[in-house]
Amino acid sequence: MNAKLKIDPSDLSKLKNKLDKLRRFESQSVSNELGKTGLEIVRIAKRSAPVAKEKGGTLRQSINSKKVGKSIQVEANANYAAYVEFGTGGNVTLDDMIALGIPSSYAKQFKGSKPGNMKAQPFFFGSARIGFKNLLNRLNDEMKKAIK
Repeated sequence: MNAKLKIDPSDLSKLKNKLDKLRRFESQSVSNELGKTGLEIVRIAKRSAPVAKEKGGTLRQSINSKKVGKSIQVEANANYAAYVEFGTGGNVTLDDMIALGIPSSYAKQFKGSKPGNMKAQPFFFGSARIGFKNLLNRLNDEMKKAIK
């Protein structure tokens, strides 16, 4: 069976215009949105991080973001940040991290590595999850606008 397809030149032109808009969107918007997301995650994490009176807010002050190549890196640099996030001993909680798809083996290294059974006080990965969800929503909205 032979089938002949005929594409209307104006439809082809519309498709080309939409593809061009998507290419421009990619180069312009994604980088801006990543930067915005990094700052948003930092803001949420700082608000969520507990403040130990004896540390004077060191954990919150250690949370920052920076551009690394075409990526954004968000980190909590206080040497005890992971113990606060995950807990220690039998109280290690991996829920927020696993919800992001990060292997549980990353956090298991903290289980029992510090004396005591400090309860987890998650502030970082939950903030990242919120930031990523907001990023995806913004990108989705921007893509819809770009191809209208």
